[in-house]
Amino acid sequence: MSAEKHQQALVGPTKRKGNPKWAFWRRNKDPYSGKRYFDAGYWYRRPQREYIEKEFQGFPIADDETEYTHRDIYGRVTAQKKDVLQYISPTESTPRPLLVQATPEVMKNQPAGDWRRVKLDGKVPTVLKISEWALTEGNFCLRWLRIILVVPAIIILLSLPLSKAWEDTEFDDSYTEFPNYTWDYPKHARNRLDCRPSNERNAENASVHSGTRSSDVSTKIRLLRPRLLVVLRNDKWELTSDTSRIPYAFISFTASHFPFRPSKTVSVEKAVSAQKTLEEFAQRKTLEAGLEAYWIDFRCCAPNEEKELHTADVHRMCDVIRSADHVLVLLPELSRQRKLEWGARMWTLPEALLARRQDMVFCSPTETKTISKLAMADQVWDDGDPSDGDHQPTRVLAEHYSGVLALGRLELFTIGLEALANRQQNGTFYQGDIAYALMGLLHNRIQHDQSDTLFQSLAKLSLANDSDRLIERMVCMFPPPSPIAQNPYSPSHKEQENLFLTLTAPDQYHTQLWDIEPLCQVAGIAVQDQTLILDSCRGVSIRWKAFPQMKYKRSYGFRKLIAEVVLRSGAFWSGLGLGLIIKYAWDFNNKTYSDEPKFGANFPNTDDWSTDVGLIFLGVVAVIFAFLLSLGAPAAVRRLYGGRVMQSAPWLVGFEGVMPAKDLETLVFGNCEGRLTYDPSSTPFCERAPDERIGVEPLWITSPGEKYPRPALPQGHRFFTLVDTGSLTVSVFSARRPPSVALVCGREGGMLRA
Repeated sequence: MSAEKHQQALVGPTKRKGNPKWAFWRRNKDPYSGKRYFDAGYWYRRPQREYIEKEFQGFPIADDETEYTHRDIYGRVTAQKKDVLQYISPTESTPRPLLVQATPEVMKNQPAGDWRRVKLDGKVPTVLKISEWALTEGNFCLRWLRIILVVPAIIILLSLPLSKAWEDTEFDDSYTEFPNYTWDYPKHARNRLDCRPSNERNAENASVHSGTRSSDVSTKIRLLRPRLLVVLRNDKWELTSDTSRIPYAFISFTASHFPFRPSKTVSVEKAVSAQKTLEEFAQRKTLEAGLEAYWIDFRCCAPNEEKELHTADVHRMCDVIRSADHVLVLLPELSRQRKLEWGARMWTLPEALLARRQDMVFCSPTETKTISKLAMADQVWDDGDPSDGDHQPTRVLAEHYSGVLALGRLELFTIGLEALANRQQNGTFYQGDIAYALMGLLHNRIQHDQSDTLFQSLAKLSLANDSDRLIERMVCMFPPPSPIAQNPYSPSHKEQENLFLTLTAPDQYHTQLWDIEPLCQVAGIAVQDQTLILDSCRGVSIRWKAFPQMKYKRSYGFRKLIAEVVLRSGAFWSGLGLGLIIKYAWDFNNKTYSDEPKFGANFPNTDDWSTDVGLIFLGVVAVIFAFLLSLGAPAAVRRLYGGRVMQSAPWLVGFEGVMPAKDLETLVFGNCEGRLTYDPSSTPFCERAPDERIGVEPLWITSPGEKYPRPALPQGHRFFTLVDTGSLTVSVFSARRPPSVALVCGREGGMLRA
């Protein structure tokens, strides 16, 4: 789930008034005050209301105490105030306000979005921090002074009964799973049993309220014959429903040439006159074609008052075209401009492609001319620059329906969509009409739903047809950024259209749709627009609030053994020396010594002072040796925490902004030994070495300035950095909001698509 869709984390339309017991704590705490607060062990800064209202237009700012319910994967219902950006906590499986760590530069120069900010920091062991401080490059004397000062602290910290962080520890070798499950019914489900019970009953008992048959209004049922035809009988043209075994012509025209429909700019008298002209024109050309019947939409389609039947007639026009003996195109004149005007309409494209014959008949009141489908690509259809062979969708479709070229299912869907979307859509009744025009070029149909958006209609059409898992592949695509809508939470019809049009072009990784192998399945289309329900999709939670203390296994070499001996033996020699000094210095001070042996003894006196002095001297030597060893403690600590990493605990950790890899590694691991590297191809901002496929740190990060300027970002985007501690790689990307989860949906070119 993207953080931009974070409102879906608080699912369901149900809402309730806030619990009164929290009113005291929430009083005078504006979630968009921009002030600092403390919560859950972190000092954070809240976003600013003025910036949110300006930058995120359309974002619903909650100013009351309304709480929204959320049902987690275990079925537990909790309430959460929906104010700032939320995410699903992987530990609690409940929505929580998102804390995003940010670099000092970002904290100072760029206001926060609709999320809370914390200072970027790592969890490095204290003993390593003070050791690195002591070993900081600088004046020789000052460096040794720092070492002497930190030695006692290092010895004390290492003597505490805590597990040594440098020792290999057991850790989970899998990423943090994303704990989410949708309890909402999909608007359109792949499996009929997943539908809402009321929708399932409606599907079983579909009928028109006006009393017509359900088969008449179902856009899923193919028409073997037209529902109505205009037939010449007894020297009179009449409309009849008895259309069996009657050859007929399909009449194609545009309303711009013959304004037959009354509107604000077309009077009723003018529309009636245009209809009469069209009928006479069609009757004459039908007879010239050797036929005695024709189909024309304003006579053979249901009137606009019967909305459902009229919509079904329009969307099943493709069946009427396939059954027609001829397709006659009526134009005021056979000039190139008139042909281009006819070919620019969306609904005329299927009329030409689906015609039974390869030659189309173009008619004017004075002449008739036949043009093949392939020739129409040059004379009738304008695909832009003819030298651009990669973007001539209408030409490719003409070759496919002429039998010259065979398109695959995936190509037919995407290229057909691009060709239709490039055309004018005057007279569109519903925003999903492009999908229903495209439906005529495909095998399986979908039932018309006037509440569907364009995205929902196209997604439903793709699921209904064997389109080689187009929607699953589409989820994995990374299309070029498009301009931001006035309200990002309610994208316009044109933006939804552009979203699907990007499928026909390579994405930002220069990858085509068919290069991707999906790893998930679309289980349904959600009620929310531009939202899908995915199954078998592995989600990895992204941690934004702070870096965890790193756990990793390293190679155990000779130098690490020496460093551990230095640290462990230093405490031993220090304790031994101090013990000898204290013990025998006390005895030396309190005992009297004699040169005579004790009574009855045949050997010298064991309390000889020289023995005590020797032991005291030995203790002093041990202390001095321990002190000399302790001077190497900071370097030994650095070595014990360093070394080649063999395996590390996997996390996806993000922060706002960018930072040089050297500083980032020091922040995460406590020192820099080249553990973190930039991924060579994870995002468009990656840079690679010329001879090997290894990542190179961008110069605009290490040396920002006029010489190495930062890349331009889409409007409203900002830089984020993602650190994969499992592979020890760094990736820089841009987004409007920080994503809370990485959904692994596909595979391509040896890389996972998330």
